[in-house]
Amino acid sequence: MSAPSVSRLDLVTTWGVIRIAACGGALLRCDLPVRPAARRAPRVTCCRLTAATPADRRALARAEKFVRACLAGKKTPAPPPLRPEVPGAFTLRLLGELQKIPRGTTVTYGELARRLDRPGAARAAGTACGANPLPLFIPCHRVVAAGGALGGFSAGLGWKKFLLASECAA
Repeated sequence: MSAPSVSRLDLVTTWGVIRIAACGGALLRCDLPVRPAARRAPRVTCCRLTAATPADRRALARAEKFVRACLAGKKTPAPPPLRPEVPGAFTLRLLGELQKIPRGTTVTYGELARRLDRPGAARAAGTACGANPLPLFIPCHRVVAAGGALGGFSAGLGWKKFLLASECAA
């Protein structure tokens, strides 16, 4: 039996290509282009859809609406179903906890670890945030270092700064 086909949406933006993969009607990953700090917000210039199934087409259409709202600094609609593939139960639990952080607010890596009953595991929380395969849909950008420093972000701090600023402006 062959593995299920993965469908893909490429959103070409002024910051590079955002690639979103789906299978079985759920999003698997979202790869952001690594971008240094930019003066202007990214905007979508065109899209390419490679979808194998109607369920994936629907999920990717919802993903496109979500990303366009996110980039425009607007309140985002509910995301499509998500099925992140991550190593370990801690990371999976952490991704679930990230989805509870309200838009426009931040928590520290230490607070996130405490919420998971793992006080002292701030570094592990940071590592798990870095493993987030769906950074636009599971808001790891809302987690900062102790003292309010930004910490890291898989696609670069330009993205993290942009996402936090756009949420606060909306």
